[in-house]
Amino acid sequence: MSRGVIWGIVAVGLLWSGAARAGEVFGGAYVHDIDDGISYGKFEKGAQIVIGARTTALDELAFLGKPRVHLLAGVNTAGGTNYAATGLSWRFHLNDRLYVQPGIGVAIHDGRVNLPSPDAPGITPEERLKRLRDFQTKLDLGSRVLFEPELSVGWRATPRLSVELSWIHMSHAQLAGSYNPGVGDVGVRLLYRYGLDR
Repeated sequence: MSRGVIWGIVAVGLLWSGAARAGEVFGGAYVHDIDDGISYGKFEKGAQIVIGARTTALDELAFLGKPRVHLLAGVNTAGGTNYAATGLSWRFHLNDRLYVQPGIGVAIHDGRVNLPSPDAPGITPEERLKRLRDFQTKLDLGSRVLFEPELSVGWRATPRLSVELSWIHMSHAQLAGSYNPGVGDVGVRLLYRYGLDR
């Protein structure tokens, strides 16, 4: 999937989220492809620049606990995997300034999917070694569409500005096969709140 397609999806999503009473926009920098216990990590280099928007807590989704709808896009600075994701987030206030916010969504990406197997019959020993090296050195996410769980811890600096420590994970949860390295990003993002905060 080209970067143009991903950015087109992001633009449409941002317009949609604006129509859905987007309450905040955010941007930040992340350490990309970490070993976080559920992602293998260390296949790709570079930082991940993430931008996005989030609605207020939606009364229309009261049957789900009034989640916020989020939309985000991540671009890798070293030519690695880029992605766009959308989903639901739930904010739990710990006090007037601190909150925890888990979320779950779906993502699409432009990274590798289904590298050729080194165990395929009829290939040469050289081709088998090349494919084995690819499996050991290249991130293969196994599916173009992935689950996107995330978790943020936020600090509200002012009524309009917040800072979040954020973790974003993407994987297919072994629905596309047993090989599921996943990818995890951890970073800090700055949020600007321009709508309601509830």
